[in-house]
Amino acid sequence: MFAMYDDDGLNFRNTIDHLYNLHKVTSSEPIKNDTDGKNKQGFEEKLYQGKITEDAINKYKQVTNLDTTVEIFHVEQVMSHHVTTVNDSQTIQECYNLMEEYKVQQLPVIADSALHLKGMITKHDILRHLVEDINYANKNINKHIYEISTKKILTTDPISDIRRVAKVMLDFNLNAIPVVNSEDILVGMVTRHDIVKAVSTIPHMQIWA
Repeated sequence: MFAMYDDDGLNFRNTIDHLYNLHKVTSSEPIKNDTDGKNKQGFEEKLYQGKITEDAINKYKQVTNLDTTVEIFHVEQVMSHHVTTVNDSQTIQECYNLMEEYKVQQLPVIADSALHLKGMITKHDILRHLVEDINYANKNINKHIYEISTKKILTTDPISDIRRVAKVMLDFNLNAIPVVNSEDILVGMVTRHDIVKAVSTIPHMQIWA
């Protein structure tokens, strides 16, 4: 299953077949996740802890018209669980400092009160914003990061078939997709690197959708 979030929150949640009826999706830039688990936002404490039961897997296969005899590898099994995030009330300067500290090019923007995805921000977005109004750059770095972040975000859920996620990433030219659970809480990030790593280390895993 895939979901789309914008300024008004969740506005789409459905299967891959319905996803392709959506309008343009903003593609992401290369991202490196916090594999050392040093996120200062308390992310790990609220990670998705659910178990993928056999019943849930079969129901997913039925909804997505998949052969129930085929083994499925889910996003939850290959995604990066440690993701550096930035709160929507933090400043552009604070966000840029986080990117430099964790050596990332892109960060999910979350609400202060919970891990609800509010947008995505890239280092390119920040630099472009400052250069476009260079005379007021010193003032603009104190703006809230949410003001310049991308609000229209494509996400997937932990139980999605990784093969279908790989297809969406290729078709929409995405390098990373945030993973959001049924309560709209950010629980991880799946990247092209995660998928390639899984394919290279799991002998019987095949990428097709």
